[in-house]
Amino acid sequence: MDTSEPRRKFEDTTQSRSIRPQSTSPETGAYGINQATLRRVTGLIELGTLIVNSTIGIRFILKLMAANPDNAFAQLVYFFTSPFLFIFIGLTRTPSFDGIVIEFYDLIAIMVYFVLAWVVVRLIWILFARLKPS
Repeated sequence: MDTSEPRRKFEDTTQSRSIRPQSTSPETGAYGINQATLRRVTGLIELGTLIVNSTIGIRFILKLMAANPDNAFAQLVYFFTSPFLFIFIGLTRTPSFDGIVIEFYDLIAIMVYFVLAWVVVRLIWILFARLKPS
């Protein structure tokens, strides 16, 4: 075995230099809010609105199909949506025929919650997003 040649040392150079290019613009916006945090907060607002609007839509379909109100799933949907629909009940007439109920206020609530969430998300971005350098 030839030991006259010195052993090579391999260096880990990944820690000494950055893989991603560094930008000179700050990652934080007004009040020190991180842009990734803004995306997550607005994503959570949009997700919550999607869940609420979806369950209200399911309630509308269950009422339209004259689903059995004693069913566990129907009871769960009615229980979950009742706090969100409380202010809309009685807003419009609810025509019914042979157990089929058309709750138009469900559709109005979906539109109101969608617009409200959109306004809140836009307002958050206007107030806290990073300004582009001019």
